[in-house]
Amino acid sequence: MDKYNLFLKTTIKRLSAMAAKCKANNNSSDARKYLQKIISDRKELKVIEQVLDILDEEKFLFQNISRTNLITEQDIVSKVWAPLLKKTLSVGGDLVRTKLGESISQYSQAEKQLQYVNMKHIKAFKVDIRFLYDLNGNEYDVGAGEAAKEAIDEAKILSDKSKLLREEKDVLDRILNTVIPEDDAKNAMGHTIQIKGLCAQVISVYLNPTGLYIAKPLFKIYFPASLLDLSDFREGLKNIFHFAHLLEDNAKLYESAMNSRKRRLSCIGSDYSTRESKQPGHSLLSLMKPTYYTPSNGNRTYSVFNHSNTHQSRKTPSPEPTVEENKLDADENGWVLMQDGKWFHHEAMITLDTSPYEE
Repeated sequence: MDKYNLFLKTTIKRLSAMAAKCKANNNSSDARKYLQKIISDRKELKVIEQVLDILDEEKFLFQNISRTNLITEQDIVSKVWAPLLKKTLSVGGDLVRTKLGESISQYSQAEKQLQYVNMKHIKAFKVDIRFLYDLNGNEYDVGAGEAAKEAIDEAKILSDKSKLLREEKDVLDRILNTVIPEDDAKNAMGHTIQIKGLCAQVISVYLNPTGLYIAKPLFKIYFPASLLDLSDFREGLKNIFHFAHLLEDNAKLYESAMNSRKRRLSCIGSDYSTRESKQPGHSLLSLMKPTYYTPSNGNRTYSVFNHSNTHQSRKTPSPEPTVEENKLDADENGWVLMQDGKWFHHEAMITLDTSPYEE
């Protein structure tokens, strides 16, 4: 059994022991005493402690979860799912950060502006939760989430799912535009969590070798409605750890790509007539497709299906320059030798196929 699965198995067993104590007394006091004896600096056990805290502190929410006049979406996100997700992500060393409150991905915003170039006041999708990898002041999306109240109509659920599927495609596309090794590209996926009250579903999107973007439901997570239901959370706890692991894998793809570029750029000398051997882009780059964005005015008759202006349709099969790569180690004239052998000027935002120093 590998280390990760052993960790999961041990953690689930401890949850079962605490659930039995909660059920015997209908309170968390004995479970907390047991937890304090074994918790030490074990971050995974602090996730269980967080679950107990939520169940003890948010009784009004759980008792009225179906009453839409009393419970808001923000209640569900901020009091249940956000604390749980944040604590779970801390187990992996806070490689991934959560951002709450209907924010917009910079990548999606730029892509939508290219798609609707003749329209004003363009805004990409606002999502309730964004999962981010941070580097040098820049945000890189590794996942997204939407939340709805327990008693909500099917139209809202379908609308959220439609938004999330496109958002996670954008998450995937940006990763594919950043990584270089073939294996990294094949391992890249966009991940989302769709929340409805105390239930959440995790869906992943990947690009297959035929050029199809495929959405794959992975699992559901049911948060317990009371301490008496804690024993039923064993599968949910395993799945919440799995979701965090998937997000961290995406963050590590970015981390690896950025570190690779830094190492390569640090080896470039002043002799611009010599270059390292080019590393071709991975095979999925040529298969990527543009995302469809709903018109900002809400009128679908203004939809753009001719994506000639979008980044995906006008690029050639090679990784796009990243913000870090554009700025790092530019020479005194502002030129940077890119991974694909082209030259990029980070101030003029132009690219040359050959060296600017060649006649």
